[in-house]
Amino acid sequence: MDYWKKSLPNMYKQFPEPIITVGENGVILHMNEAASQYQQKAIRDLLPGARLSGLRRITKEEGARLEQFLSRPEGTSSERHFLYFDDSEGEVISWELYKLPYDASNNSLGSHLLIRDRSESIRQQKESEAIRARYNELLDLYIDPIVIHQDSKIVFINDVAEQTIGGTSEQLLGQDIFRFIHPSDWDLVAERVKMMYKTKQRSNIKDIQLISFRNEVFEVETMSKMIEHNGRPAVLTIIRDNSARKKAEREMIHQAFHDSLSGLPNRRQFNQQLSKMIERSSTSLDDASKQVSRFAVMVLDLDRFKNINDSLGHAYGDVFLKEMGSRIQSCVRDSETLVARMGGDEFTLLINRFQDEQQLGLLAGRITAAIQQPYRLKDTDFYTTVSIGIAIYPDNGQDTVQLLKNADTAMYEVKRNGKNGYKYYSCEFNEQLQLRLELESELRKAMEREEFRLYYQPQISSIDNRMIGVEALIRWEHPTKGIISPGVFIPVAEESDLIYSIGEWTMREACRQMKKWHDEGVFFASVSVNLSARQFLQPNLVQQIHVILEETGLDPSFLVLEITESMMMDASHSIGILNELNSTGVKISLDDFGTGYSSLSYLKHYPIYKLKIDRSFIIDITTDESDQAIVATIISMAKHLKMEVIAEGIETKEQLDFLTSHDCKEIQGYYYCRPLPAQVLEEKYLAIQAENNGIWGDLKH
Repeated sequence: MDYWKKSLPNMYKQFPEPIITVGENGVILHMNEAASQYQQKAIRDLLPGARLSGLRRITKEEGARLEQFLSRPEGTSSERHFLYFDDSEGEVISWELYKLPYDASNNSLGSHLLIRDRSESIRQQKESEAIRARYNELLDLYIDPIVIHQDSKIVFINDVAEQTIGGTSEQLLGQDIFRFIHPSDWDLVAERVKMMYKTKQRSNIKDIQLISFRNEVFEVETMSKMIEHNGRPAVLTIIRDNSARKKAEREMIHQAFHDSLSGLPNRRQFNQQLSKMIERSSTSLDDASKQVSRFAVMVLDLDRFKNINDSLGHAYGDVFLKEMGSRIQSCVRDSETLVARMGGDEFTLLINRFQDEQQLGLLAGRITAAIQQPYRLKDTDFYTTVSIGIAIYPDNGQDTVQLLKNADTAMYEVKRNGKNGYKYYSCEFNEQLQLRLELESELRKAMEREEFRLYYQPQISSIDNRMIGVEALIRWEHPTKGIISPGVFIPVAEESDLIYSIGEWTMREACRQMKKWHDEGVFFASVSVNLSARQFLQPNLVQQIHVILEETGLDPSFLVLEITESMMMDASHSIGILNELNSTGVKISLDDFGTGYSSLSYLKHYPIYKLKIDRSFIIDITTDESDQAIVATIISMAKHLKMEVIAEGIETKEQLDFLTSHDCKEIQGYYYCRPLPAQVLEEKYLAIQAENNGIWGDLKH
């Protein structure tokens, strides 16, 4: 119910006539106030959840006709149906139903039904001739404009009609009725009047343009019937201003084909336009003499938007999405290119004409450049990137499903290769996607089969070359493929909920192993465990860590949680979690420091214990002056902020010498030791302890 209240405009709620919303199965979902307060006895059982065709007074035949009407394929304009049934007092009830499509943003379909009660018109037919003789007095009191014309001349007009047409009765009586009808509707009205005189049947015209006495054009709906006036046939016409209804129709149709958040075309309109373009272009495929009309589909997905949405909340996430939609639209310079929001953080482009693939690449490049510009929310600059997949008709598909599927596959290939870019579809992508799906399936079974292992990489003090801690790194021992790197399976786990169970297992096993080493007197050191962004944002994180520490018995001070800068984009959310963790005695290390986009202000306000210099700054540190300056600055800044600092990825003596010369006191990397299984690391440590008094010397293992 909340969805309807939020998504339908105030116009829907305040519309003076009843509106009922039904689902694709004919069940009532919502009614506006006019429908809820409707006083007809026959529809007291009209309630949300009931089937519309199941009203007590509707016959089976009428119910079947109504079901057929509701199931009729939708169009972009309203459709009409007449429903007749008896009320509890035996009176005939006549409803005129107008059907408008709606889109519930979850791929479900349904209709808005506007109800006009025509029962009064039927009862008027049964009135006595004595009452009819007094119609002048009654019609003057009627709330709708009424005009009676005879031989095309106006012979009666009520007060409301005078106000609508904009003249007095003296000015209007005797005027030709066609004087007030737009010329475009003359033929229609003349034909209807001729037919009424011949058949004596009613005639309703849903949309007709009238011209006021002041030459103003306006749209109305007319309902006409034959009567006698001064002993001769005449036509009585009720005029109803349908501007409110037309506005409601336009808004509802717009809502059905546009995204309510961004205002861009939605999935339904995009698919319709794509189908039409394929239909037009397919004729060229069948005719060898014609040049095939090529067009392209782009699928765009914002990278890491979930982190922004989860950290800032959905309200700010919606603001961010709206801004991204505007940026994408601003990059399009061709009016024939359609930009649509398919849902969530996914957008699509339908490019009608392009010269070559280079032109498509230029457009994709403009979009990636526009998206990665910072956007300020809650006094913080936020960054995101976009992954774009491109499929070209007819090379990469000749129907809607295949084109979108292949563009989507190309987009995921961009994400798999680091995000922030674009790719054209290739047949090889399908094979790679299939492998990823198989990997996810096997990953789910890996937990059950206990195929995960933890490897531990020592962290060495540069002061005395002794081991001061280890980082726990997960590996997957596949029964047939051998050791699978986390770089392969962690991205797959991140895209599913598997990351939660894998992350919890990793932390529990790391704490258990370190406690075992403590109890056996092997060594007393801390263990560092990486937290993913999704783990960090789960509501029960602190409680989960507390339970693990209680179960394993590890002192909290020996657990170091490594987080990334991107997890702290929303200070109001992340600082609360970090303070809770810090209060338990757990230490916080900032991983991959220097690669994120966040403000440095968190170093002052957050309970950060240690900075870890990213390996990307270490690789060329002996030759690249920029890397040297960055690393030296990070070490100096950490020292002045009274934080520990550790460098990872050290593989050479030259790299080590530079770091130690700048007072970096903790080292991690292959120069000392690669990640090892717990038993192997224990044996190595004990051997070094026995042979070299625990000093990790100038060794390369």
